[in-house]
Amino acid sequence: MSSKLNATITKETPKSIHLEINKETFEAFCDAAGLYRAEFLKLLDQSEEDHKKVRTTKRKSLSELLD
Repeated sequence: MSSKLNATITKETPKSIHLEINKETFEAFCDAAGLYRAEFLKLLDQSEEDHKKVRTTKRKSLSELLD
């Protein structure tokens, strides 16, 4: 079943776009973005375990992960 994803751009800068997604289509958005994939969910579980065991690294930005 396909659902139309309505999102409104509320702000746009050279580096970012801010979207507003309504509650009715939020689940469809998460599915389209891949947030329900098994690999992604496994990474979340691993991250939670690392956090519980205090195996964390402080980051200033998520872009540090791409370096």
